[in-house]
Amino acid sequence: MSNRSLAFSAERLLQILRSFPTVNSYIVGYSGGADSTALLHALNKIQEPLGTAVSAVHINHGIYPDADRWQLQCENFCHQHSIKLTSIKIELKKRSGKGLEAEARHLRYEAISALLGPGDCLLTAHHADDQAETLLLNLMRGSGVDGLSAMPESRPLGDGFLQRPLLRFKNSTLMAYLHENNIQWSEDPSNKHLNHDRNFVRHEVIPLLEQRWPDVSQRLLLTRDAMTDSRNLLEDLADEFMTPNLAHPHVLGINQQCLAEPALFRLVIRRWLKQTAVAGIPVYKLDTFCNQVQQAGNDHRISVHWDGWVLRWYMSQLWLHANTEILPCPAIKWPRGDSTIDLGADVGQLILWAGDKTEQSHNSSPGRELSVVGRINTQDALFRQGGVHKSLKKLFQASHIPPWLRDSIPFCKLDGELVAMGDWCFNEQFASWLSQNQLSLKWRPKHPLLQFILKQQHPVIH
Repeated sequence: MSNRSLAFSAERLLQILRSFPTVNSYIVGYSGGADSTALLHALNKIQEPLGTAVSAVHINHGIYPDADRWQLQCENFCHQHSIKLTSIKIELKKRSGKGLEAEARHLRYEAISALLGPGDCLLTAHHADDQAETLLLNLMRGSGVDGLSAMPESRPLGDGFLQRPLLRFKNSTLMAYLHENNIQWSEDPSNKHLNHDRNFVRHEVIPLLEQRWPDVSQRLLLTRDAMTDSRNLLEDLADEFMTPNLAHPHVLGINQQCLAEPALFRLVIRRWLKQTAVAGIPVYKLDTFCNQVQQAGNDHRISVHWDGWVLRWYMSQLWLHANTEILPCPAIKWPRGDSTIDLGADVGQLILWAGDKTEQSHNSSPGRELSVVGRINTQDALFRQGGVHKSLKKLFQASHIPPWLRDSIPFCKLDGELVAMGDWCFNEQFASWLSQNQLSLKWRPKHPLLQFILKQQHPVIH
């Protein structure tokens, strides 16, 4: 194994970027530090042969007293080199519970992703030393194959994507490039604070390891490459079980073979969450959830919450949604003469459809009162259909509607009697009323999971 570091140059950067997929434009995440300054300077030098627009974005977190001065220095550097710079100030709300640095990173990527259109690419200056530090940190956190794969060279971000072209270069080679080109940069004093885990690894752990193994960063990169190969194989395996059972981006069926093998079950869930761009679930929470599912079968009361998301289990399916209340269906009297009734941001609309003559609505049947209710605002527990009274619980189960979504399903009442659930289950009285008035009932929910429920009932029409 060679101790010689790969030298960094604008020409080598050009070769790397040409090996990546073609993009519409490059936006460099520019902090003003040594690494991002080297990347931006080199990229600007090769803009003409690259044939792609180059700009930069600076995020002012406002954490340190010199934050505004650093922003000004970034603006001056970009002005001197005729580089377009977008400066964004963000306010840290300290609500994530993950610490200041983690929240700053989240908000930084959130702000930058809003700038990216389709085909736009954010370039970051993460290098080989950063990669080695990330691997060690993830190892200390007990990460699996994903964590030990460290940072990928490319990943989706917003409508565009992120690329890290410097992962094979050591920080020392970037510093050498800056000195050779007589380029000044800003030094972030927080990089010396050992209370940050990454700084402790950078200034204490890696130098100690290098005393014994001078090529430790290269060794760690070999481990990272091996873990990446393993991760890719595991993802292929997970896809074999996930792809044919993905009923909806947020609804995944789990077959008995997958359920019977705990490691495979966890693997499939992690792969699904990653593809859905959801924050990774903590290992201990995933283990507890999977154990409960395997012990309880189809018990719908099993759920796990993390980072603003909730994962639930019902009838051999996993259901994923944001950990915010899905609004229930309100109780509303249907105004006479209106063809459409609005039921809120999640439940959407009910429509009395008369083809091209929706203005007819239910005017032609005077004396009949039509209203809409949800399960929580009706005393009815039974639904009369075919001369038989059926419980609402049985109807929900027959329609494969999970318990936590049932309050959002609209019911229609005609003259006070429960006559329809959604737009697929009618009693004879209501079906006859619709036919006599040449009407049909259509539900148009807005929440994605309610749209999925509807599609289950009308797999062809909707």
